[in-house]
Amino acid sequence: MREGDADFEALRAAIEQFAIERAPELVAEARAEALTRVRSMLSDAMAQSLLDQAREQLASPGDPPPSPPVPTAPTTATRREPPSGELGYYVYGVARAGEADVPDDLAGIDPGRPVTVLEHEGLVALTSRVSLAEFGEEELRENLNDVEWLEEKARSHERVLDEALARMTVVPLRLCTIYRGEAQVRQMLSREHEVFADALDYLVDKAEWSVKLVAEPGALTRAADAGRGRNDDDDAGTTRGTAYMRDRGREARTREEVDRVAEDWAGGVHDRLASRAAEALVNPLQNPEVSGHAGDMLLNGVYLVEDVEIDAFRAEVDDLAEEYRERGASVELSGPWPPYNFVRGSIEAAR
Repeated sequence: MREGDADFEALRAAIEQFAIERAPELVAEARAEALTRVRSMLSDAMAQSLLDQAREQLASPGDPPPSPPVPTAPTTATRREPPSGELGYYVYGVARAGEADVPDDLAGIDPGRPVTVLEHEGLVALTSRVSLAEFGEEELRENLNDVEWLEEKARSHERVLDEALARMTVVPLRLCTIYRGEAQVRQMLSREHEVFADALDYLVDKAEWSVKLVAEPGALTRAADAGRGRNDDDDAGTTRGTAYMRDRGREARTREEVDRVAEDWAGGVHDRLASRAAEALVNPLQNPEVSGHAGDMLLNGVYLVEDVEIDAFRAEVDDLAEEYRERGASVELSGPWPPYNFVRGSIEAAR
């Protein structure tokens, strides 16, 4: 096969067409890979920022600011060890003083120390005492890398908030929000009083619910094939090279149609649920390794729903579940959850 031959020209045309069709896909893949790398870098930066904030919160009022690190100095010599047995204040959330109702026997993140309330200026912090030998600056840095420790504390944190939310409106704070003393907790409540008061007004008689849309393996491809139709070109009389390139083009078009179907399904479910909620957000999709689902997660939505609307919201979820079951996808509802996704400003204010 030489240049000028009909087969040669057909193959070259097929290659050029293949390049045109694949270019957008390759650009999209490169963009996705870049976003993954940036997300990883941001995650590391945010983790470091949280630890820096923990260092500031655990510093005593009279302590001078930490000096810039000297590259040649031993790092172990600059660490300030907490006195043996020193206790800090772990804060789970903030509520209004008139609504605070915490059971006397509610165990904190340290099971041996109960949850109590610390009142200041009409607000209360839900707190329990914790050992700084476990939650101090360096100890916390190490423990956050211990998956078992982190999972245990996260479950305890959620358990306390679940008990509190069953009794009152709470602005939940992030995991491991710790202050060295009572004075620092009161300062936080005073400094961010307006922020917390506004958040409590907004959250009253509302709860956060999560809905995931998951397509079973092959469901998107079936829907894409049905929507695009089986308009396969006749391969009779074509060379093997031309047929190969044509097949690659079909695969690219199928992937584009699958993406379109996934976007349509996710958007349709989210829009209908958002119409039943006071506020709605879409969180990043989870990998199967994280959520344990089989297939393709298309939607990881969170919805702030008024208590009086929860029956209508559940009914909408049930209707969607039945509708998408026929398409090979599940609509999964969970909750209620502490409204982390809808009070981010308040959570960040408590740093």
